[in-house]
Amino acid sequence: MHQIVQPTYCIKDVDYNELNDPGKKFLSIELSLGGFSYCILDTDRFRYVALESYDTAEQTRDYHVLSHALETFVKENKALTGSYQRISLAFNHPMVTLVPDELFSHSQKKKYVDFNTYPQDEYELRVDKLNNLSAHALYPFPKVLNQKINFLFPGCRVRHTSTCLIENILYMVRYGRVSSQLVLHVQKDHFEILVFDGEMLSFYNSFGYQTWDDLFYYLFYVLEQLGLQAENLDVMLYGEVGIDTEFYRKVRLYFKTFSFGPRNDLYKYSVSFDDIPHHYFYNLLNINACG
Repeated sequence: MHQIVQPTYCIKDVDYNELNDPGKKFLSIELSLGGFSYCILDTDRFRYVALESYDTAEQTRDYHVLSHALETFVKENKALTGSYQRISLAFNHPMVTLVPDELFSHSQKKKYVDFNTYPQDEYELRVDKLNNLSAHALYPFPKVLNQKINFLFPGCRVRHTSTCLIENILYMVRYGRVSSQLVLHVQKDHFEILVFDGEMLSFYNSFGYQTWDDLFYYLFYVLEQLGLQAENLDVMLYGEVGIDTEFYRKVRLYFKTFSFGPRNDLYKYSVSFDDIPHHYFYNLLNINACG
């Protein structure tokens, strides 16, 4: 299809056939204006067996156009038209507001985002419950996209990508899987910062960027405001960022230690997944762990 370019990744288990075992699978989708990815979990073996990722062309980067392109893409892809026990979608957008449980009320939810500007006639305000954080995430979701998702995937569970990221990183921190004080999740046009004090998340925010210099400006601004020194911090990275980037070279220089984040050991992974680094597609592969 002309709106979606060639896949950036196409991974499938050699034994996988999308027509076998109808219903014995989970389908996970991550969607943004910049791209579309999906993966399939075999629930009998609790193992991921397929993952595909696509970048969208510039003319697709409008939610009305993207919704139409998504429908065409789904109809052309057998893996997305099968029967699944569960279908989940992670909405990738930088705008989100976190509210602690003790301060949250559904009847007052619009007041929490009064400082955010978005066309309310085109968006609906959605709420995710973050059990590990004891908080709620509020975010605008395009109405045209919501209608298309309900049509293509009836009963689909929608979560914001920040919900996937925070809940799963908190789980790994509290169970000793990771111990970094600073976690960065770097995406094409924005990145997220998570700062931990022991097992507690003390700071979360996202920032848009165009260059690596922009990213490091915002990152060091946050550290300065929190009174933290980069040379004293252990930093862990998630996101589709490789070792051949300027970001990787700089972050190795600035921080005490640097590591790529591990995969969640709640799941198994087909050997074909060895073709991608473990810190890639973290939200997509972990949306099933969100309530």
